[in-house]
Amino acid sequence: MIEQIQSLVKALEAGSYNAAPGTLVQGAALQIENLSPIMNNVTYTDKHLKLQKSLDKEDCKATLAQFDRQLSYGIFGSSAQLEGGVGEESTSDYVRAVVPMAYYSEVRRTFITANMVNTVDGQKGEARQAKDSALKIAGDLEFDSFLGQSHFSNAGVFDGNPLATASLPNMVGLDQQVRQSDGQSNTQDLMFSEFGSSQSVVIPVNGPLTQSLIEDLTVRSAMNMGAADKFFADPISLAVYNKIAFAKERIVLAGSPQDASGANLRQQWTSNSLVSMESSRFLSGKTNPARAKANAPVAPAVPVLADAGPGQSLLLAGTYVYYVTAANARGESQASTSATATVVADGNFVTATITNSTAASFYNVYRSVLGGSAAGAKFIGRVKASNAATTVFTDLGNKSPGFVTGYLVESAGFKMYELSPFSEMKLGVDSLSVPSAFFQFTCLGAMQPRKSVIADNVDGQLS
Repeated sequence: MIEQIQSLVKALEAGSYNAAPGTLVQGAALQIENLSPIMNNVTYTDKHLKLQKSLDKEDCKATLAQFDRQLSYGIFGSSAQLEGGVGEESTSDYVRAVVPMAYYSEVRRTFITANMVNTVDGQKGEARQAKDSALKIAGDLEFDSFLGQSHFSNAGVFDGNPLATASLPNMVGLDQQVRQSDGQSNTQDLMFSEFGSSQSVVIPVNGPLTQSLIEDLTVRSAMNMGAADKFFADPISLAVYNKIAFAKERIVLAGSPQDASGANLRQQWTSNSLVSMESSRFLSGKTNPARAKANAPVAPAVPVLADAGPGQSLLLAGTYVYYVTAANARGESQASTSATATVVADGNFVTATITNSTAASFYNVYRSVLGGSAAGAKFIGRVKASNAATTVFTDLGNKSPGFVTGYLVESAGFKMYELSPFSEMKLGVDSLSVPSAFFQFTCLGAMQPRKSVIADNVDGQLS
């Protein structure tokens, strides 16, 4: 009797799935399947999309979004005359700006059985594909609305020069359009150019976020007649900023300190505006090459590194490890073999000569910290592929490995122009599956780019 009870207990014990279901015996065969109607999502959701939600949208029935800017009311000053005098003839400055439409699309295929079976969360296959595609494209739009066609080096300087940018189909983002405005007179206030409105709207940080930096950013916006009031940065950068309040004070109510510490700094008063702080996972520093994808270029050969001498560089003397990847509109290659550069004196810069790979539109460059290794190398910028046999990336040290860019944004200065909202089109059925194309045609228009300011090269890595 005791043996029978022990055998029954043993049979009812939960075993492990270490074989095909049809071969399971005893405990493993008697387990109850967990069919919880919950899909545990570990990636971004709608709540993480922030920039595109904060901008107005406007229908655009053209492949070019167009808008007008007024740059001046004429030349500032000189309207005062002697009694009886007639003033000089004057005219205002206007410009029509255009932004090319960007076309986002993908194909997803649903087998008819996926619409027939009972799924874990009750969603049919087609509905799940449509939902997932909407979030996938929305994530691409969120990233590109900030960083589309960004981080291209122009002989070591990241100025947004379109001639140094690879020809890519994604939209031109906020970063690129604000940087370009430094060199484009048709984006600048011409009335106060002699009084500082022509100053750069890109402020190099080369360190963590601070309260003083937020103040400086708002002042630079005010110098361009702006009142930017929303600051976006990655979670790590804002966490460093949040630590400003640590160990400074505790909340005191009715003369008694409360049993809580820490802070949640989400606003900062400045001389120009009340700035709200927003974290965005889409602004996190790039630490590794992207996941493998079909039609991406092959990895390039090991780059040839050289100390190119003095050049207003932030690099310190010592050794640095580099590797590069090739990329195009389809994806990024695996990493090349790493190489080590020795900087012989503080302030010298490094050149990385890359042998061009077939189908590569540009190259991403990764560098370690001083004395680091290839395992710790992180993204520092990219360079457009040249028409020659090799492409040269110039490293002035103005981007730290895995750098972050922060943006103080005046939302009224930007607009999302939509030729088509997110849509679905059924494609031809050639098997027992239903292929669908999902697409959204949109672009970012920067009507007043210089009212927003970039915090460049922010520390954004956990130590």
